[in-house]
Amino acid sequence: MQNEIIKNQGRTIYNLRFANLTDLHDYLRQNPVVNRSVFERQASLNPDYSFYGESLEKSIDYLIGGYSEGFSNFLIANDKLKSTTRDLSDNRVLTRSIYGGMPLSALVAAGVPDCLLRYERDTTSVVRNIYYNLAYPASTSTAKIVNRGLATLYIIQALEAKGEMINFQAFELSECSDEIVNIEINLKKPGDLFLDIEKCYFPIKGKEFLRRILFRVLESSPVKNEYWGEGYGSPINQEGIREFFNTQPQDLIISYPSEMRIEGSNIYDDTVTLIEQLGLEEEFDIPKIKAMKFE
Repeated sequence: MQNEIIKNQGRTIYNLRFANLTDLHDYLRQNPVVNRSVFERQASLNPDYSFYGESLEKSIDYLIGGYSEGFSNFLIANDKLKSTTRDLSDNRVLTRSIYGGMPLSALVAAGVPDCLLRYERDTTSVVRNIYYNLAYPASTSTAKIVNRGLATLYIIQALEAKGEMINFQAFELSECSDEIVNIEINLKKPGDLFLDIEKCYFPIKGKEFLRRILFRVLESSPVKNEYWGEGYGSPINQEGIREFFNTQPQDLIISYPSEMRIEGSNIYDDTVTLIEQLGLEEEFDIPKIKAMKFE
C-alpha cells in the first residue's frame, strides 16, 4: 500500500493506493492501527448484518478466497448480455518467442532461439481508462449497487471483445469538510489478457466491500476531522471525480448509482441506462439488450 498526504488549495488529500486485491488483503491482515481519536466506534465492526453484511473477518477472506453470493445468477445474466456483443476479437497477435509457446519443428532443428509460437496481447490496441466509484450514499439500495456493478462488468467485457485494452481503476473518493480521502484499488491493468470477473465480483457487488473493507481502511487513515467518525464522509460526484483524477474525454467515469440513474429494478434496463450515461450507444446493440428482459 502506498500512503500519501497532499496539501492542495487549503484542503488535505489522503491517498491510499493498493496495487490489487491481494495488496489490500495483506494490508488488512496486518491489523493496521485504528485512528481512535476520530473513529472511537468502528463501523467496520458493527454487528448489523442487514446493512453491513458479513463480518470484517469474513470480508477480508473474500478478497482472495472469492465471493459467491448470487454469482450463479450473475453468470446467467452475464451470458445473456454477452450474446449481444458486437465485433468479437481476441485482441491477440501471433509472435515467435524463446519460451512458453508451441515449437516449430523446422526452427528447432535449425537451432533458432525464438523457435516457439505464442499469442500475446496486441499492445498497439486502444487503452480505455474506466474509473469506478465504490462509494455511494448510505440510502442506496442493494439492488442498485448490484445492477450498477453487473452492468459495469458486462460493458468492460464487451469493450475487450471489441479489441480494447482496459485499465479498470476502482476507488472510494469521499470528503469531509476540508479533507478528502482517496482509496484506490487496481482491478485490471491494460496488460492483463481479459477481465477476471470472479476477482472483480466482490468489490463491485458485495456491500461488505465498502462497509467493512473500505471503512476499515478509512479507520486506519490519519484523517483529522472528527466528523469522519460520524458519517464516514460524503461521496464526491462525477464532476468532482473528473477534476480530481484529471481525466481525459475518452475516459469512462462510473459514479454512484443514483447519479448514473440506476434504478435497481431490471438488470437489462439498468445496463442500457449505464451505456447511455457513458455515451456508448453506438458501440452496443441496445434493442437486443432491451429485448432480453422479455426472454
